[in-house]
Amino acid sequence: MNRALAVLLVLLVPILPAATAQIEPPSWELGWATDMDTTYRVDLDDDWDVTGELVVFVNNERSNELNLQLTYDYDDTAPFTFDGPDSIAVPASTNESFTITITGGAAEDVRAFSPSSKVNLVITAEERIGEASVSNQEIDGDVGVPRVYMLMPELTPPSNTLFAGSWVEFDLTVSNFGNTQDAITVGQATIRSCPHLSVLGLEEVEDVIVPVTAANGEGVMFTLRLEATSSHQERTCEITISIGSEGDAGSRSDTLDVAVVAPEADEDPVGNAGDDDSDSGLNQDLDNNPLPWLGVSELVVVLLASALLVPRRN
Repeated sequence: MNRALAVLLVLLVPILPAATAQIEPPSWELGWATDMDTTYRVDLDDDWDVTGELVVFVNNERSNELNLQLTYDYDDTAPFTFDGPDSIAVPASTNESFTITITGGAAEDVRAFSPSSKVNLVITAEERIGEASVSNQEIDGDVGVPRVYMLMPELTPPSNTLFAGSWVEFDLTVSNFGNTQDAITVGQATIRSCPHLSVLGLEEVEDVIVPVTAANGEGVMFTLRLEATSSHQERTCEITISIGSEGDAGSRSDTLDVAVVAPEADEDPVGNAGDDDSDSGLNQDLDNNPLPWLGVSELVVVLLASALLVPRRN
């Protein structure tokens, strides 16, 4: 009897692993098709609108269809919204993927979200039969925003009149409308139509760090000087100030028009004017009378001289 039982056990041993394998369903896998080894950075446009997509795959190695319920967990105080399907059906022995779109909230909230911060998104896929959970898997990844550099200059016209041979002051305000601090690399002035006008003080602008400007805040202000030479003609001049950004190596500018007033010519005193009139009258008489008339006394002298000279010649 014992010998027969031993033989039966020997015959059943190879069959047990196969039976166990048939009871365990083949595996399925949830994973990232998007590279999430580092923080995924969304795209931002000039109005701080957010765009982004995350792609997830499900690999079903079973011989039957796989149905999964999907949930998305993340910090809802972040300025992101993740929109993906609530469920997915994956045919037998196939690999399917689905896309999660990322949008943003208000522009102020997106801009206030630091590039060094991130949102952790957790995706859970659960296989259910009726009310019972059969199996589940989850993946997670970090989402953030890129660094945006946007230094913007703004010029305030001078409050005083600029005369030739003098100078006036005007203000340059540089605001940082990006989401990270930046620095000014260079300040340059371009002046059109006025070669005798110059801008002074731009060296004070270089290498200045500009922090992020708050929604209703002010930027960094500089006072510059406009100087016009004494030979400057009266005209309106166009002044453009450009600044360079260390962050994006870009350049942005602002322009203003300034009128240069030339001094009026000095009028001659009344006495000089009279002299000019007398000279003018005398010249006019000379022009009209090439040979001026002799007076009576001069005529008598000429006649006497002539009378005295005639006998001597005889």
